[in-house]
Amino acid sequence: MKTLLLSAAAGLLFAAGCANHLEDVTKETPENTRTVLGTQYVLSMDKEIPDSSTFKVTVEQVENIQVTVYQVRKVSSLYTPYQGWRESYEVLSGICLFPVALVSHVFSAVSFGMFPFSWSADVLKLSLDGMNPCMNFESRTRVEEIPRKVERTRIDAYKETKRRPLAHTYLIVRPESDSYWRVRTNDLGQAEIILLSTDTEGSRNLSSRHLDIHLEKGNIKCKSIPMSRRLLARLAQARRALLKYYSVPGGEQLAECVRKLEELSFESLAYQLEEKELKKHPEYKAAFERAVK
Repeated sequence: MKTLLLSAAAGLLFAAGCANHLEDVTKETPENTRTVLGTQYVLSMDKEIPDSSTFKVTVEQVENIQVTVYQVRKVSSLYTPYQGWRESYEVLSGICLFPVALVSHVFSAVSFGMFPFSWSADVLKLSLDGMNPCMNFESRTRVEEIPRKVERTRIDAYKETKRRPLAHTYLIVRPESDSYWRVRTNDLGQAEIILLSTDTEGSRNLSSRHLDIHLEKGNIKCKSIPMSRRLLARLAQARRALLKYYSVPGGEQLAECVRKLEELSFESLAYQLEEKELKKHPEYKAAFERAVK
């Protein structure tokens, strides 16, 4: 029983030691906090009013941010953490250093301080720390920092705007309340709005004076794009010309459709139709070239 008690006492002694305080340190560093005040989605185009069968839009996410700058003052204590197993050699080292400490004090006194008393004091402290079973030697190689106090002083505040492209996001293009189609932005936040194409199934029979653009996620409206009556009329004529060609296709009919698209200032669409149809139907080429001369 006595042995058990002694073992328990020794174990408690080795586990319940004190950390060796080295010094207190103070650090001052700037620190910023950023709070998002609001988020907007801005849609921009090259022209405010489209005048072509296709046009590109760019969508950006705009964040209004409140930035607050603080000066942070942190006071911490540096300790050498206690590790009981180190006492197995530190106690013996402390006992051996004790006579050295006494001799160094005598030598400092006899030499009238030529051998500094501060050195003698350091040797004595090291000896006493070693003999103390509840404390380890000081060590800068295994320092532990314990925060004591943190003071934050506000020194500045300002607002900033952060813009980034809204990449890989689906947009809803809605010309009327009962019809819509989807487009997707690329890496740069750009999306192509196709009002009319050589594929009649992908063309839109538009009559609305506005195109409303929404984010599909959250149904957030970005912008309402005005459509001129002139563009709507040109699109309707071009669509009729395409439908007329596809109803009775041929080389001469292709030439007629291409000329009509060019007259309506849809040169890019006319070129796409010509390239696509002549590649698909090479037998149209001779009649097409005669008709366009």
